[in-house]
Amino acid sequence: MIKKIVFICLIILITATAGFAEDFLVNYIEGILEVNEDGDWYELYIGDELSENSIVRLDEDSYAELNRRDDKIRLSRSGTYELSVLLGARSDVRSSGMGTLISGKFKTLIQEDSGKTQSAVGGVRAAEAETVSIDWMSSETAELIADGRRALNDGLLEEAMTYFADAYDFAADSYEEAEALYFMGLTSAIDEDYSSALEHLDEADMENDSEYYTDFYLLKTQLLVESFAYGETYDFLSDFDTEAARKFPGKLQDIYFLYAVASNNTGRRSEAESIIKQLIKIEPSSETAMAAKKYRDNL
Repeated sequence: MIKKIVFICLIILITATAGFAEDFLVNYIEGILEVNEDGDWYELYIGDELSENSIVRLDEDSYAELNRRDDKIRLSRSGTYELSVLLGARSDVRSSGMGTLISGKFKTLIQEDSGKTQSAVGGVRAAEAETVSIDWMSSETAELIADGRRALNDGLLEEAMTYFADAYDFAADSYEEAEALYFMGLTSAIDEDYSSALEHLDEADMENDSEYYTDFYLLKTQLLVESFAYGETYDFLSDFDTEAARKFPGKLQDIYFLYAVASNNTGRRSEAESIIKQLIKIEPSSETAMAAKKYRDNL
């Protein structure tokens, strides 16, 4: 009898724990987020709970974050989302070994060397970092960008943002504006403010001959994929100039991988497989290529 009671209590405890693990907490909302209950839509507020089987709808110009222990779902674009589907899509990427691309791993590796700077985004290897000169920029803007990058490298995000915002204000043309906006977006992303990060990047008109063209596309693509905006990711990368990124094979492979993820999750499986083939050709033995093969095998 005692064993039976203990067994029943254990079952209840396990069930309760499992139920708790399924709940997401609405942690942050800009705009309107709704949940579907029996065919009707109800507005959600910070502190509300959702099961992973919930269907939610994000309104235009809105942003939301849902937390569950160490897990987080970010939604940055309007649309209807089934949480269990989002979790499954993210699990596929993580199981391939490329989870860092969709886990908020935005890094800046900066080295000052004779007036030149070096940067990398999204965990890209330092050896592949893009070395650029800022001599072409107006002296005031160049100085502000350099100061901002040093602050960013030291983890002084608020100070870095001030420098980059000032650089934007002093920018002489769209090229300088785009670079300042890129760094403002990067700083916001590192600060886990995805909403502001995407606002800055959306505003940037980054030309394919700009110094940070590849980094810009990698950063924005990471933010879009991590917030499950697969349709917009696909459209955004459809205009990506791959030739402009050929000298940065590691970054190009990361972009291709995210492109394949977006394609697969918008019903374009065959296109995802084709993109992965292109990715592998760039550098067949790279970690990204190995992960892409694993991801393709599970399509």
